[in-house]
Formats: sequence, C-alpha cells, structure tokens
Amino acid sequence: MVTGKGGVGKTTLAMAITKALQEEGKKVLYNSFDQPLNQTLASKIDLPHFNLEMDSSARSYIAKKLGSETIAKWILKTPFFSSLFNMLPGLGHMILLGHIINKLEEDSELTIVLDSPSSGHAITMMESPRNFKEMFRTGLIVDDINRMERFIFEDERMNIVVTSLPTAMATQEAHELKEQLASRGVPHFSLVLNDLLSLSPSLKEASPGDLPEFIKTKCLHEERLLSELSDEEWKHIPHFAHERSPAIIKECQHLLTKGAPL
Repeated sequence: MVTGKGGVGKTTLAMAITKALQEEGKKVLYNSFDQPLNQTLASKIDLPHFNLEMDSSARSYIAKKLGSETIAKWILKTPFFSSLFNMLPGLGHMILLGHIINKLEEDSELTIVLDSPSSGHAITMMESPRNFKEMFRTGLIVDDINRMERFIFEDERMNIVVTSLPTAMATQEAHELKEQLASRGVPHFSLVLNDLLSLSPSLKEASPGDLPEFIKTKCLHEERLLSELSDEEWKHIPHFAHERSPAIIKECQHLLTKGAPL
C-alpha cells in the first residue's frame, strides 16, 4: 500500500511499482481503492489493474453471508444501511479491504499494489477492523475481521510505502505517519523520498551556471536534508524532467527494476 500526504506522487509511484513488478514477471494488479481510476493514463501505460466499487463490494459481502444476492440488493437499498455507511465510513473501507484480501487469498501468486488516497485514509483502514471487532464482539463478521487482522498484522504479507517530498516538514510528517501506523500494529514499512531535484539526471548534466538561483538553493536544501536522514531507512526517487505522466512512470519503473526495491 502506497500512502502519504496529498501531492507527494503516490499514484505515480504506485503505478511505477506495479509496472516494475510486471516487468519482473510477477502477477500483479494495481487498485486505486475508493478513488476513481485514471482510465486514460492506465490505458496509455497498459497498467494491469482492477476496479472496486463500494456498492458492489458490499452487495457481494452481504450476499455471501446470507446466501442470497436478492436479499443483499434489498438490504443495500434500505435507508438504515445507507445511514450506517454515512455514520461509519470505516465500514466501507473494511468491506473494500476484505474484498482485496479475498482476491489475494484466492491466488497466492498475486500481488496487489494499493494506491491509498491519503495518510488519514491509511490510518482509518488499519483501525477499522479492530474498531468493528470491539463493536460487534462475536459472530460471523468478527470471524472475518480476525482473518483480516491476521493477514495485515501477522502473516507478513503487507508492506506500507510511506511517501514524502524532500522537505524537513514533509519528512517529519512521514515519520509521524509511520509511527502512527506502527503503533496500530502494522509491521512492515518503506520510506520513500520522492521528486529529488538534487538527484535529477537532467540537472546533473547541466552546467551550474545555467541553473536559476532558486533551483540551486533548493538542491542545497535537499542535500542538507539527505545528510541528516538515514540512507538505510529512506529510498530515493529523483525528479524526472518530463511533462507527461507516462514518461515519469516509465522512468520510475526503470529505476525500481534496476535495483531500488521498496
């Protein structure tokens, strides 16, 4: 799962990870969870993916529990169920997460790269199973939640990629997010410093005299930050000077395939 604050390049990185795994011969699918997939971009880069919709996932889950698709459709149309989703947004997250876990349990060779829309979203997703277990206490739903918790927290099959831009405040926020998730029992993390101008291939080829002062200053700030951060803890993704997303994703994909594992 790729997460972090808004605007740090999560979607670009998640798509690049998906394509890098595909290039290595892995069976992999990208999923944008409850965000709309950028179909145009996915088509341009031939992204292996699957879509999830809250209504269909909830209907599938209820039908499985009750043994009836018709009853599931009727339940979903009731005002009570709609109100429940509005009052408890984490319930929808939990159902979607359960759908993803089902796909992974059905196919042991599959890897899913989950593009999480925000850091708060990731925390809610990790908290939901435990919160609902305390709410329901016993029954079929709790049995499912226990299975989800084993998958997330015990079976060592999930890795969280916390993504940050190269500023002191952003890296501090990324560390805080990692600590918050770790305090909730999530065992495996990678920290990624994304869009580093100081490591940009095009800037390295340029003469220092050709660079604007604000670019030089930004590079100096980044280099100072890198000297303060642990190289063993942070993975580095340079800035790629392309105007279009497919080209940036391709560059990130090549970088990851060359041996920058997350």
